[in-house]
Amino acid sequence: MKTVVRGLAPSLLIALVGIALLRISLGSDVFLQYVKEGLRYPLIASGLVLLGVGIAGLVNRLTARRREPVMRFGRDAEGNAVWQRPAAAEDHEHEHDHDHGPRVAWLLTVPAVLLLCFTPPALGSFTASRDGADATVEKTNYADLAPQAPVVSVPTPMSLTEFIGRSHDPQKSLENRKVRLTGFVAPGPGPDEWYLNRLVVSCCAADARRLRVLVHAPGPAPAADTWVDLTGVWHPVPDAPANTAPRLDVTEQHSVPQPHAPYRDLPPSDSR
Repeated sequence: MKTVVRGLAPSLLIALVGIALLRISLGSDVFLQYVKEGLRYPLIASGLVLLGVGIAGLVNRLTARRREPVMRFGRDAEGNAVWQRPAAAEDHEHEHDHDHGPRVAWLLTVPAVLLLCFTPPALGSFTASRDGADATVEKTNYADLAPQAPVVSVPTPMSLTEFIGRSHDPQKSLENRKVRLTGFVAPGPGPDEWYLNRLVVSCCAADARRLRVLVHAPGPAPAADTWVDLTGVWHPVPDAPANTAPRLDVTEQHSVPQPHAPYRDLPPSDSR
């Protein structure tokens, strides 16, 4: 029995990994916690292939067991009647004893079971607080923004990418303009200061890079990793280094749910 279980284990493990991939990509949007949106179909294809390979291995192993020689009646050297196993069966069982992968492969069961049973959160303030993790915002010519009266009550929604880019705009298109930004909170450098962040990825969470804005708001900062919708005004800092996070003086803030695609830097929606 032990030999049978050992022989089936590699195929079961492969099938389990395939089921885990299908669970996060086909049955839900959990995959967005790990990779960008465009990788849904490659994940589904990978899950189907692994599941197929695992099932094929199980079928092949079980079929091979059924073809193994059975016990036969014979006599020992003293002429006594005994049940004997053919030599071929013993050789085949010995082969099965050595037909298994390295034990380290069992570590694959840990992420597979976690994906099946739990939904780990997306990357957050811990990643955003690392040094050298800034995303590159390319210099570009931004279109002119619609005129905005000083007392206008409707702010301009912006992605963090656009806000950071416009903060370096020589035309100062953000000057005296009320804007809306959405991101998650990370601790700041001083009192009444904290960072608003977004993480963007090229492929998966392993290459995540941060976009961040230094928020100046009176009162205690929201808890780390809380998603917030902010309304405020850009505060220019003369002679600040190019890699300094732009500052936003906040006039209004609201807690919001985590976006459907947390690694996609989009402007906040009109609905709160």
